[in-house]
Amino acid sequence: MKSNNTAWYKNGWVWLIIALPVSSVIAGIATVIITSQNQPEMVVDDYYKKGKAINQELVLYKAFKDSGIELNVRLSNDRIELKSSESFSALKVNLIHSTQGKRDLELVVTPNATGTFGKTLDTHLTGKWTIFVEPMDGAWKVQQKIAFPANDWVKLEAE
Repeated sequence: MKSNNTAWYKNGWVWLIIALPVSSVIAGIATVIITSQNQPEMVVDDYYKKGKAINQELVLYKAFKDSGIELNVRLSNDRIELKSSESFSALKVNLIHSTQGKRDLELVVTPNATGTFGKTLDTHLTGKWTIFVEPMDGAWKVQQKIAFPANDWVKLEAE
């Protein structure tokens, strides 16, 4: 009978047995890092307060529908523009991304000499967005889903 006197670290089977648990530890650490950096956003913290706020928003949407105001929006060359059938000192515009809350924007747009509201954006908007528009006094509110970029005027309509 012949004896094998090779060192343990020269045997390939030893490294295979060591590699399996080490790879699972590395995969576990990577999973913890990935999940801690990409936490899902909290949708609603207090459902009761959110329900009351929804009822108040429905009243504002109805007020827009009853007012007869026409609003049109377009986004071209990273500039958002709104046209209104009424004159306002400024409008609040919220752009809410469908899936990425970190990309949401809150803007205040003022009219230029021709009455068109506009603002140049720092970021390039593409994809599906929900736009919310309301006057500074909060008398009404309108929302609509829009796919950006929208080079043509899109009419904002009450739902």
